[in-house]
Amino acid sequence: MTLKFVVSKSKLKKLLEFSSINKELDTIWWKYDSNGIAQIQVNSAFTIMVLSKINKSYFAEYTADDEGEIKIPTYIYDVVNKYFKEESSIEFSVEGNNLYLKSKNENYKSSLLNVELPKSDVTIEEKEYGLIPTLKAKINGVYGIDSEEWSIKSDKVKIEYGDTLKLTVELEGGSSYTRYTKILDKHDITGNGFVLLDGEMFKNIVDLFEGPLYIIFTEGPVILSKKTSEYIISYVLAPLTE
Repeated sequence: MTLKFVVSKSKLKKLLEFSSINKELDTIWWKYDSNGIAQIQVNSAFTIMVLSKINKSYFAEYTADDEGEIKIPTYIYDVVNKYFKEESSIEFSVEGNNLYLKSKNENYKSSLLNVELPKSDVTIEEKEYGLIPTLKAKINGVYGIDSEEWSIKSDKVKIEYGDTLKLTVELEGGSSYTRYTKILDKHDITGNGFVLLDGEMFKNIVDLFEGPLYIIFTEGPVILSKKTSEYIISYVLAPLTE
């Protein structure tokens, strides 16, 4: 098992944030091949899933001798953030059961994890707006949104969709706040509806992004997704019940 890539500190931190769902996961489970890194992973409560494809073009250098998979601790993010200099180019490598991080003046070694993790046997379809799991629930609407408008702190978030998008959160003292948000793009709209989501988890995901992303409403989960030339990443969120 050999995997090696070189990447800037900022891009490695972002990759670890994406992969851990902003530290929602304690363990990151990557699968890799000569084209890059992929991830299909669900949390222990089966309330959120991350789907990603990280192209090798994301990295300054990338080599993988074969297909494989690794499980690494999320606290690697803290190691990178605390001990490696901001201007560092970091070499991330796996040899056998060991993980190595190296820069010009820093070296770190750890063991890979050997833990059982929840599995989700889903098939993935790549769309123009991201990665979508094959669902029995049909898609009710796909909207391009500005991520900055959607970062709002609340225990619960209610989103109403149709011709417009309306975001409502509950505030202290029984009050509420509603925002009509900009729609940058929309298609596959089949009607009106609403969904209730965990506010903390929703904000944690939205805060991972900058600029535009897509929100996809289905008869079941809600999907937040972004696709660039270097990566595709989607988060599938289970709705709350009222």
